[in-house]
Amino acid sequence: MSRAYLIVKPLLVLLALAACLPVGFARADGDPAPTYRREAQLQKYKGCHWTDEMGKYVYECIKKNDGFGTHWCYDETLETYCPAQLEAAKKAAVQPMPADKPAN
Repeated sequence: MSRAYLIVKPLLVLLALAACLPVGFARADGDPAPTYRREAQLQKYKGCHWTDEMGKYVYECIKKNDGFGTHWCYDETLETYCPAQLEAAKKAAVQPMPADKPAN
């Protein structure tokens, strides 16, 4: 074997490893799509205000699940309480305020 072949073969192996390792590290963090979906859902309910009733609901859900699934409990709470709250806010915004003076 030639001396050049003995030098090139280990360099190719190192180059292949260097190309493959970052892929493994990038995949170790997992799929970012669930994060994007979660952020989109939170934007959907951004006008929803937290209430004591919602806090009690989350607490009971977490307690029922022994401390697991806290994100799921939070999301379920938003899905349960926020649509009605946001709908009530839309209705209040659509209804005209009674005028102090009669219209001419």
